[in-house]
Amino acid sequence: MNQEYTAIIVDDESPARLMIYNLLEKYKSSIQVLGEAQNGNKAIEIIEEKKPDLVFLDIQMPDMNGFEMLSRLTWQPMIIFITAYEQYTLDAFRENSVDYLIKPIEEDRFDQSIKKLFRLGTINREVDINNMLKIFNQLQPKKEISALPVKIGQKILLIRFTEIIYCKSCDGYVSLFTNLGKEYITDLNLQELEDKLPGNFLRVQKSYIVNKDKIKEIQRYFNNRLIIILDDKNFTKITSGTNYIKEIRKALGL
Repeated sequence: MNQEYTAIIVDDESPARLMIYNLLEKYKSSIQVLGEAQNGNKAIEIIEEKKPDLVFLDIQMPDMNGFEMLSRLTWQPMIIFITAYEQYTLDAFRENSVDYLIKPIEEDRFDQSIKKLFRLGTINREVDINNMLKIFNQLQPKKEISALPVKIGQKILLIRFTEIIYCKSCDGYVSLFTNLGKEYITDLNLQELEDKLPGNFLRVQKSYIVNKDKIKEIQRYFNNRLIIILDDKNFTKITSGTNYIKEIRKALGL
């Protein structure tokens, strides 16, 4: 005879919650649904009050994601994750939960999850919240930005990426040099700047990042290095660093 379980359904979409209710109908002698929630805050309230054995948990919700919701619980139920995004179908989900389901949920796949639940019994399948949040955040699409803010006195200017010729680190400061010959000091260090800039920017040595679209000419230099001449009014010359040669050649197709 199967173990009896109590469950909560958490999903911001009403049709999705109804679908799970319907799929659970054949298991009503073993799984009792105690309630449902359409967002993370409501889910926390119900789970802490009802203390269910199992939660069917949508990963994406309007107020918080499923992992953030779990991190706020004092009660640890078993989890079957639900997602509309196949990019989240990772082994980590299987390791840190009973199972995961992809929307639209297929009945056969749902039945597999329930059978797995019955096999596990009441084994504690704790979720490694920090690890799951880290994976989730890595999978999120990066927000596209097109400019960098710089402070000028009491003002903040937005310097468009298309205006930047190169970036230079010197004496603890990082400057942006534009196609109009202006220099702006940023609060970011060169590594932080490199992380924010789009793919057409290239680190060419320890202290310089250049806009590949603004390279006018490349000359050979001793010790396999290169002299990069930029298409600004000064025809700025930057000597590449030895440790960056391989990436430069790859990026520029040399």
